[in-house]
Amino acid sequence: MRNKTALVLGGTSGIGLGIARSLAARGAAVTVAGRDAERAGKAAADITPPAGAPAVSGIGLDLSRPEDVPDALGRCGKSFDIAVLNGPGYRPGRVTAATADDFSQAYSSMFLSLRQVVESVVGAMRENRWGRLLYVSSSSVVSPIGELAVSSVVRSAVNAYLKLLANDLAGDGITVNSIVPGRIDTPRVRAVDAARAGDRGVTADEVRAHTEGLIPAGRYGTPEDMGELAAFLCSDRAGYLTGSTYRCDGGMITAL
Repeated sequence: MRNKTALVLGGTSGIGLGIARSLAARGAAVTVAGRDAERAGKAAADITPPAGAPAVSGIGLDLSRPEDVPDALGRCGKSFDIAVLNGPGYRPGRVTAATADDFSQAYSSMFLSLRQVVESVVGAMRENRWGRLLYVSSSSVVSPIGELAVSSVVRSAVNAYLKLLANDLAGDGITVNSIVPGRIDTPRVRAVDAARAGDRGVTADEVRAHTEGLIPAGRYGTPEDMGELAAFLCSDRAGYLTGSTYRCDGGMITAL
């Protein structure tokens, strides 16, 4: 990937950071994007690329304001061959407690902002006849998660958009795929475990131990597990894979 540029949204922690590390390790010129520009810069500085590869950079990009996305990316002064669409999920809550404003806010930050990113980067990909768009999805698109009701609904809309996009861009040498994490050990998952613990009157450690018992691999995944899958799907070797969803879940998802 030494001649490729990559944008990783939500790259300051968790799965996004794991993906940024894996892409940088293969020589890509990685730009880490996060809501806080200073934090993004620090995350970028903590990633050490191999000898001769470009340094990792960081930018501020607030996905809660889709109208600001084109300007933020324009200030980078570069085009991207790879875009990892790793947006934040909406706060935990059940569907009976969700308001119309909840759905509106989630649609804006989780769908409209990602679409703005796509619109900002896909032109250069088309000119180059090569590109990779990779969405970090959720197991909620396979089976909706009760405690993540709003996110479950909006992520399904994003998946439909990406499938249609994959069909339209395949002839331009651009692949569009999704990766579905299982229980990956990230701050987001720890927050969900804490919410479940509160609902059930147990500790977060007890929730985790119970969940690990349901995972055939017997453990939560790591951001590095996700990063390795993402790096393959963003490589030349995956050029004939598009419009599909790939799981990294240790066998957790029971549906085929």
